[in-house]
Amino acid sequence: MEYRLVNRFSRLSWGDSWMLSFWIFGLLAGISTLATAQTTDFSLDEAVDYALNHQNAIRSAQLKIQEAEQKIIETRANGIPHLDATFGDSYFLKKSIVLLPESFGMGNPNFNREVSFSQNHNISGTVTASTLLFNWTYLQGLKAAKVYKTLEEANYQTVRRKAEDEVTNAYLPALLIQESEQTVQKNIANLKALRKETREMFEAGFVEQLDVDRIDLSLANLQVRLENLARSKTMALEALKLTMGYPLDAEIHLTNATDEVLSSLDDGLLAEKLNYLSHPAYRTILATERLNQVNIKAKESAYYPSLTGFVNYDMQWQGDKLKDLFYTPSSVIGFKVNIPIFAGFGTKAKVQQAKLQLDRLLLNKQDMERGLAFQVRRARIAYENAKSNLDQRNKNLTLAEKIYKTTKIKYKEGVGSSLELNQAEMALYQAQQNIIEGKFDLLKAKIQLKQALGK
Repeated sequence: MEYRLVNRFSRLSWGDSWMLSFWIFGLLAGISTLATAQTTDFSLDEAVDYALNHQNAIRSAQLKIQEAEQKIIETRANGIPHLDATFGDSYFLKKSIVLLPESFGMGNPNFNREVSFSQNHNISGTVTASTLLFNWTYLQGLKAAKVYKTLEEANYQTVRRKAEDEVTNAYLPALLIQESEQTVQKNIANLKALRKETREMFEAGFVEQLDVDRIDLSLANLQVRLENLARSKTMALEALKLTMGYPLDAEIHLTNATDEVLSSLDDGLLAEKLNYLSHPAYRTILATERLNQVNIKAKESAYYPSLTGFVNYDMQWQGDKLKDLFYTPSSVIGFKVNIPIFAGFGTKAKVQQAKLQLDRLLLNKQDMERGLAFQVRRARIAYENAKSNLDQRNKNLTLAEKIYKTTKIKYKEGVGSSLELNQAEMALYQAQQNIIEGKFDLLKAKIQLKQALGK
């Protein structure tokens, strides 16, 4: 099969080969474009997921965990037996001279008192193995390295939670503006239909030019508002992209509606109790507390003796010429005990500093617990207020729609003025905007309560 394909391709004309190459290039370019296409539609959950995979702060926190893992390996290495080897050659350009006493010559007039005990070549090689047999500082350091990794893991969860909150807080304003924009567009369409009817009534002599002008003014105001919303939406989306780590020059569209996000949040949040451990920041301070406790023990370990064992094998070759070297090996094994006796009260001061740091941390822990409890209480009150306000605004919208419909019917029947219609129209628009803002306030209150509970 492969031969037939190659043979067939070889019989193509120059023009056919060029067209085939162009087609293959276009196909590959299309595949590449599809592979690199950037997702532009995001729900709130999708925006959060994107941020968790693209925010540099999260990547940095992951790298810190890897650094902590390497720190454990580095600390553990101090307790693993070490093996070292050295090798060298010392050649005397001028040997050291020792002057012997005259009595050594026993009266010989030719006796040379100058003598050297050094050889020209002194070649040595040493292999040393050593290990910690007992060192309390090492044990506490290894424990501290492991607790430090736990601390970085807690910090990573804190960074993730912060990213989720930031994206959520950036997504909601953009969603509010988008729904306001949709409402204004709907009102413009309705008002254009009313203008058409009013224009026909004016041409028929049933209304005045003033009635048409008032509708034109309302349309102009709505158009200006729509343009302002479009600019505000662009700014809100730019802020969202920045928070997500999304390319600023790429398009992005929000797929959620306020009602969808509201329905996804459980109303049972009001009854839930605060669990401090649900907050990554609280778990971080707990890990820091454990690290400080280990630090105290590490400082206290300076009071304890340490024991080190070693084995040494030394090889030496000496001689004036390399061919005349003689070999003198030696070996030793032993241990060394280091007993601290007095350090000028420096160790005591270090221990006290570590204890004071722990005391300060415990005060911060108490403040955090009180602060988290206060946030939950405040979020619950804000949630109840937002829910009550939205219920009242729904009633107001129903009433405003009823008044507008009645006024519109009266206007068409000639028993109502355009001024009354314009006032009813403005009241309806305001009621619609109040509903959007009320939903946004309730949504924000629900999310803040969820965040306060550590969900």
